[in-house]
Amino acid sequence: MSRNIESERHWHLDRRVPVALIVTIIMQTIGIVWWAASISARVEVLERRLDEARHNQNRIVRLEANQNAVYQRLDRIEAASRRIEAKLDRLLLNRQPGGPR
Repeated sequence: MSRNIESERHWHLDRRVPVALIVTIIMQTIGIVWWAASISARVEVLERRLDEARHNQNRIVRLEANQNAVYQRLDRIEAASRRIEAKLDRLLLNRQPGGPR
């Protein structure tokens, strides 16, 4: 009797388990491992792209700062140009015959 109890405690493969079930489980396991490996590769690619995007983000921030500085300089140039045009207009008005002297 103790021998039956002892044999029931140990794991064993019964001949009634179909080979198709064993093959199916093995194929599913291989498929899961393959899927996990492909997910891992995709995550690595996304991490690299994220690092590149962070680097590009810093470059974009610097470019925007430079662009703002250029816009400010352009505004100053336009203001100076308007002042010069106004002075030229006054100068030309003063030189016209019959204009103020």
